[in-house]
Amino acid sequence: MPRVVDLDSPWWRTVVGTATLAVPLVALALLVSLFMGATEQQVAVNFFISLVAVVGFGIYSGNSGIMSFGHVAFMGIGAYVSALLTMPPSLKATALPNLAPFIAQAQLPFIAGLVGVVVIVALVALAFGIPFARLSVESTSVASFAVLLIVYVVLVASADVTRGSQTFYGVPADASLSVVVIAAIVAILVARVFRESIPGLRLRASREDELASRSMGVNVAWLRLGSWVLSAVVAGLAGALLGANLTAFSPKQFYFTLQFTLLAMLVVGGTSTVSGAVGGTFLVSLLLEAARRVEAALYGVTIGPVHLQAFGLQTLTLGLVILVVMYRLRDGLFGLRELDEVLLSWWHRPRGAPPGVQPAVSNDGGE
Repeated sequence: MPRVVDLDSPWWRTVVGTATLAVPLVALALLVSLFMGATEQQVAVNFFISLVAVVGFGIYSGNSGIMSFGHVAFMGIGAYVSALLTMPPSLKATALPNLAPFIAQAQLPFIAGLVGVVVIVALVALAFGIPFARLSVESTSVASFAVLLIVYVVLVASADVTRGSQTFYGVPADASLSVVVIAAIVAILVARVFRESIPGLRLRASREDELASRSMGVNVAWLRLGSWVLSAVVAGLAGALLGANLTAFSPKQFYFTLQFTLLAMLVVGGTSTVSGAVGGTFLVSLLLEAARRVEAALYGVTIGPVHLQAFGLQTLTLGLVILVVMYRLRDGLFGLRELDEVLLSWWHRPRGAPPGVQPAVSNDGGE
């Protein structure tokens, strides 16, 4: 007999869910690389890097129900660790003369540097996450904000390693469009694997009713810790990509503005799904780029005695998008269901039936 594919198996849902999001992303990257200029390609690179970060945020916040205000700190750590491991020793000698010899002489390929990012970020996240795992939902959100403050202060104070508040320059430009597309697909795959896994299912159950989950023997603290570390690692990799794209940065670029922007992308799309992270990142990135171009177009324009200015239009746009989406769609654009789940339910809906009507399920065992 031919083997029947179990469409409800976690493995199948992971494959279909990842492919559903990966195909349009690859198509977008090909469209940009083949038919658009350098400016649009840079916008696309920024979008994919933001996508990696937002998907990473969602691994923790989406599954645990705890909003984190500190994950950009792990992006900062990832950017600096990757830069220190991949920069040429000659540049380190100029920019960081007091750097420890074993770091000053090291120059790893970008992929090897990412391995170092994973290790360092995981250790830092573990150090913060162990006490956080025992806190309540509200307390953890507040404590995560402290992570952002602490890491920022450490980066500024560690002038011998990070150049302090000055610009850190000379980072190899390794974040090409193809690299960030692959990173985005891998991040989506990791997020879907965790979502469909037993730990991910249990963590989402604790999000809905923590007391009931604990009474069933679920170790909520350990699940939160695991998702926190995994989420931080993905965010750290996004930071490494961002650093390799900018090639020069400072701690202030991994602070409030970036945290707020990425969090808005997650909230707009929907914190509960990976599809929401992708959709929210795309929509907000598109609107912010449009607002940026309007600002640039109006700069210096004069109509009679009136000097037109659109300063702050991007921030205004971001705020308005959040307000509109939260008012009309409490769970974000994608709600509580993944895109592949919505498409499959639509595909299997009886012909002529209105949306929401599901096919009848036989209870006779198929006889």
